[in-house]
Amino acid sequence: MEKIKKVSASFVKWFDRLNDFLALLAGGVVVFITLIIIYEVFMRYLVKMPTTWVSDVSEILLVYVTFLGSAYVLRLGEHTRVDIVITLLQRRNQEIMGIIQDTLSLFFCAVFTYIAWNSFWDSIVTQERTAGGLFSVPLWSVYVVIPFGGLLLCIQLIRQIVEHFVFLSYGRHEISSREEG
Repeated sequence: MEKIKKVSASFVKWFDRLNDFLALLAGGVVVFITLIIIYEVFMRYLVKMPTTWVSDVSEILLVYVTFLGSAYVLRLGEHTRVDIVITLLQRRNQEIMGIIQDTLSLFFCAVFTYIAWNSFWDSIVTQERTAGGLFSVPLWSVYVVIPFGGLLLCIQLIRQIVEHFVFLSYGRHEISSREEG
């Protein structure tokens, strides 16, 4: 049992570091998107020579920002939620509701990830490309991040479900680093 605790603690630490890195990367991508949009505004309104690529690139990169940072945001508990009723419950019942909520979310994310994987794979097989005139990239390069982010969300949801069960059993979250970060 002690070995399982060590392995799970190591995995949680590694997973947190991965998500921290991906969130930092997503933040860097947001900065890059901001800079290219400023460039586009400058070129369009001051130089009178609008670009043809900024809109396409920023749209693609927003997909990356969304899916690279989603598991990190979930870990922090920062996803949008309505918890008016849940906050009125006792802590034990909040954990039970957390299990129900995270299990339903896991089901949705698993189905979503499966569908996203099929779309990703289909775009490789069919060699689809984005519909950009001068700027056209293989669609798989856009789709690849969606099942990856979905997988990260699934892993984070499984982790949270386990944490809820641990809390119900021991009265504390043993494997979580959520309070630390």
